[in-house]
Amino acid sequence: MRIALIGDFHYSRMHHDSEELVKAKEKAYRYMLQAFLDQEADFHISIGDLTHEGVPEELEQLVEWIDHSGRQFIHVLGNHDTYSIPKADILAITGQERYRVIDTEDVMLLILDTTQEMNPSDWGGTLDAEQLVWLHQQLERSGDKPVFVFGHHPVHDTTMRSTMDMLSIHPRVDVKSVLHRKAEGGFYFCGHNHVNSLVRQAGWHYIQTAACLDVPAFRIIEVKDGEVSMDYVRMDDPQLNEDVACFYTRMPGFGPTASALGEEADLRLVTQRLKAAR
Repeated sequence: MRIALIGDFHYSRMHHDSEELVKAKEKAYRYMLQAFLDQEADFHISIGDLTHEGVPEELEQLVEWIDHSGRQFIHVLGNHDTYSIPKADILAITGQERYRVIDTEDVMLLILDTTQEMNPSDWGGTLDAEQLVWLHQQLERSGDKPVFVFGHHPVHDTTMRSTMDMLSIHPRVDVKSVLHRKAEGGFYFCGHNHVNSLVRQAGWHYIQTAACLDVPAFRIIEVKDGEVSMDYVRMDDPQLNEDVACFYTRMPGFGPTASALGEEADLRLVTQRLKAAR
């Protein structure tokens, strides 16, 4: 199985800006999204903040572009996605589910919703009680099968910056103890903090991906012959870099993140042997 995963995309309508900036913005986002969708993969996953303001115009434009690709696209809800309209309205536009399980032959994928609803003053993460119970049940059901969990917010005190205010699932929500009940461990993929980071704790790999406007790139995760590996693919294009530089510092609520790329150890995962499923 092969998964393509893209970090915080922050597609912005920027409708009040000059024609030149809007043109550069559209070119950059189209280029990055197309490069991502051109990758052969079983699933293409956005780890959240696919949009910048979460307004219908942003969502509808992206859905139109993505639908033309024919890819199996999964949108993990991010806090920016949920700022402007109710989650039910977002799901009606995207045709997605708030959280769900995808149980494949090789691995169980668990898609979480770690966001609040229409609360732009608090960009921290949470999980409601119903979803926590569901997560525990799915981990129990997975048995020895490898598990990949996808949530926009990091688990508190794992990846880079995740101990800072509003930069993780709130520490009062003890997600880590639920995850760690799976003795075989697993893989938790997140975004939100705009810095590449990979941390290993208690058999779990916590993998955080930087925002595309800081580092135009995506991850490729592969499961083959009972082993998992991860690569990091940069979109190194001079015109793309020039276009991004034109507009990304002018987006209210988005600021460039220092050291977003991280270290080499944060980008790739050497092949890890997985336990066979029952």
